[in-house]
Amino acid sequence: MLNEALNNLQTALDALVTINRALDESLIVAITDRRGRITFANQKFCELSKYSKEELLGQTHRIINSGYHPKEFFREMWRTIASGKIWRGEIRNRAKDGTYYWVDTTIVPCLDKRGKPYQYVSFRIDITERKRAEEQLRRLDKVEAVAQLASSIAHEIRNPLAAIKMAVQGLQMDLPERRHQDVLAMILSELDRIDNIAEQFMHLAKRRESQFQVADIRPMCELTVRLMSITARKSGVRVSLSVRGDIPPVRCDVAQLQQVLINLLKNAIEAMPDGGDVEVELLEESGRVVLRVIDHGIGIPEDELPRLGEPFHTTKPHGTGLGLSISHKIIHDHGGTLHLTSRLGEGTVAEVRLPAAPAVRTD
Repeated sequence: MLNEALNNLQTALDALVTINRALDESLIVAITDRRGRITFANQKFCELSKYSKEELLGQTHRIINSGYHPKEFFREMWRTIASGKIWRGEIRNRAKDGTYYWVDTTIVPCLDKRGKPYQYVSFRIDITERKRAEEQLRRLDKVEAVAQLASSIAHEIRNPLAAIKMAVQGLQMDLPERRHQDVLAMILSELDRIDNIAEQFMHLAKRRESQFQVADIRPMCELTVRLMSITARKSGVRVSLSVRGDIPPVRCDVAQLQQVLINLLKNAIEAMPDGGDVEVELLEESGRVVLRVIDHGIGIPEDELPRLGEPFHTTKPHGTGLGLSISHKIIHDHGGTLHLTSRLGEGTVAEVRLPAAPAVRTD
C-alpha cells in the first residue's frame, strides 16, 4: 500500500517536471506581488528580455517598458486585474540590449479568502514575428494602392517634362552667356531629378515577371559591395563584406536582390555624412539566409521606424521613400522579411532574411 502511494507520488512529480519543462520551453511565465514586483521569472522570460533572474527579481515590469503604450493602457490593465478579473492583451516590450519584442499576454489574479488579489501570474507568448508579418502586409497594401496612383501621375508628368527639357536645351544654344548657361544648367539638373522620381514611381507599380532560380547569392553580394565601394569612397565611407561559413543557395531573382542590396547600401552611405564603415554580413541562421547592412551613422528616430517603407515617407531631405518601398515589395515576393533596427546617433541595421532553397537529393 505504501509502495503504491510512493509510486503514484513519483508519477505525479515526474508529470509536474514534464509540465514545468514544457512551460519553460513555450511560455514566458512571471509572478508578481500585489504591488507589481517580480517574485518569479522563468528561463524563457530571461532569454527574451536578455535580463538574468537576479536582475528581474524585485523589479516591476517597468524594467522592460518600451514606451510604446500610453499610460492609460496600463491603468486599464491594473484596474482589471486589481478587481480580480483576468486581463488579456498584446504588449511591446524592450529587452536589455535595446531590441523590441511583442508578447500576447494573459494575467491571472490569485485571490485570497476575501476575494482580493495577493499576487498575479502572467503567461506570455512571443508574437514578434507575427507582428512583423502583419506590419509588412499593411505596408505592402499601402504600397500597392499608392503605386497605381503614382504610376498614372508619372505618365502624365513625363510627356510635358520631356518638352520642357527640349526647350531648355534649345535655350542653351541660343543664350551662350555664362550667366544664362548656369541658370539653364540648374534647371536641367532639377528636371532630371523630377524625371528620376517619376521613373521610380513607374518602377514601383511595374510588375516585371520575376525570374526565379536557385542561386548562390554570394557572388552577387561580392560584386555589389565592390561596385558600391567606388561610390562610397567619395563620401569617405568604407564598405566591407563578411561571409560566415557556408551559405546555402536561395530560390530568387538575383537581379532583384541586387537592387535591394544597392538600395540598402545607398541608405547606409547617405546616413554617414562624416564617413566611416559600413559592414555587410552574409550568413545562414536556422534555415534562413541572412543579409545584414550595418552602418554607424546618424540613426533613425524610434517613432519613424514603423513608417519606413511606406511610399513618400522618408527621413532624408530630398528622398521619396520609394527605394525602401520597392525593397520591401521584392523581399516579400521572395517569401522573406526586411527589418530595420536603429538607435539615434549610433546607426542602423537593415536585415534581410530569405528561406534557403531545399537541398537537392543526389541519390
